[in-house]
Amino acid sequence: MSALLNLRIQMFRPRMVLLCSFAGAALIGLWLLRHASVRATVFDPSGTFQYFVPLMVPMIAFMFERVEHTREANFFQHGVDFLVFGLAVGRVVGDVPFISGHTLLLSYALLSSKSRIVRISAIVVLAQTLYLKYFVWHDFVTPNVGIVLGCALALLVYLFYHRYGRH
Repeated sequence: MSALLNLRIQMFRPRMVLLCSFAGAALIGLWLLRHASVRATVFDPSGTFQYFVPLMVPMIAFMFERVEHTREANFFQHGVDFLVFGLAVGRVVGDVPFISGHTLLLSYALLSSKSRIVRISAIVVLAQTLYLKYFVWHDFVTPNVGIVLGCALALLVYLFYHRYGRH
């Protein structure tokens, strides 16, 4: 039992979380490079590779934090977490209009996370995303809707937690 507890303690240390986040991003990058269209634009800052791979670092770190503190969260927070991830993934694989999955996930993670790794990486990737959305793609709708929705959901989770507690 103590070996399992030691593994759990080691797994959630900041260095390990950062290492796993970068390793996960690298694996996603390698998987994306299997596609010729991605390889053709790998050096393009607005291409698929450079747009999606950096997002994996704060996203994986955020998932580590949620797993580490899963018992501290209430049912409402878990539901909102799943909603945010569902909408963000829905932007990629489905048809979710008017919301940037990047800005939704990053703003929500930035405001609802206690981890410095999540917050710092979310700020960096959010800055990259906003630059691409505003100045390269001239998209002012989806990033703003994503940020407003992410901030509103983080505020709801915060208020619900402080009003009704853990259960």
